[in-house]
Amino acid sequence: MAIADEGGVSAALTLARHRTGAISTLTPYAEYNDLLGPGARQPHIAHAIAANLDQLVHEGTDTDLTNVPCHSALGRALASRADWEATRTRTALVPLPLDWNSLPTILRRQHVKRERRIHAGHSITYARTRTTDELLHMQPELERLHAARWTPASGARTSRPDWRAVLAELTDETAFIATITIDGVLAAAQLCLHRGTMCWSLRPAMNPDFARLAPGHLLLRRLIDDLAAHGFTGLDLGRTSETDGQIGYKDQYQPQWSTTLNFTPGRLTSPAARQAALAATLA
Repeated sequence: MAIADEGGVSAALTLARHRTGAISTLTPYAEYNDLLGPGARQPHIAHAIAANLDQLVHEGTDTDLTNVPCHSALGRALASRADWEATRTRTALVPLPLDWNSLPTILRRQHVKRERRIHAGHSITYARTRTTDELLHMQPELERLHAARWTPASGARTSRPDWRAVLAELTDETAFIATITIDGVLAAAQLCLHRGTMCWSLRPAMNPDFARLAPGHLLLRRLIDDLAAHGFTGLDLGRTSETDGQIGYKDQYQPQWSTTLNFTPGRLTSPAARQAALAATLA
């Protein structure tokens, strides 16, 4: 869905039309869904897109818009409209560099304790891919770890995203996989995207055989220091399930918490009110 003016396309929102006719944002690959383009941050552009989305709802199209950043122009535009109801999901951003000594005492002790445990008789190697060939070579290994930790639900019919095809398009200029090996065995891997000085964690995976050694924390600590050393200013850890485990895991890195919004059609206003709101938006 695009908005254009005399200068060309100002902003666009990538959507999927399902075989059932329903429309949704492209969530299999994306932690966040937002407008793209030079006008993406302009409120009037976002409201024009929102008006078009309203029209889909008025026409009876099943529409689902997930993971829209609350601070984005699109998030604010949709949140202000009567046709949509929103639920919130927390997200975590770790500012870089992270001063480990500034963490609360209890968190510093937890990190130190894990490091001592892992260094007691184990060989540790951290790395991240530097070329597209390395990225594509490591991708199947990451998927193997992910599958070992997160077994697909019995009877699930949803197709798995073709991550290899996606990474082949992204290349090493946009993506890398960071890894930790323990005694020569892959213990954790993390697919990240990057642009400028920002990095986004997209797909973490841990080897369940090393759960006692907390390989996810081991990798994340080294990744944070590695990114900071290369001039990055933030590591976004993405959406967070409202569980003690997920929130507690990310809280150990003192993140800045934000939210994304998941929009579904709410109780619709009267047809006359709809037309008035649409006319006011497009005026």
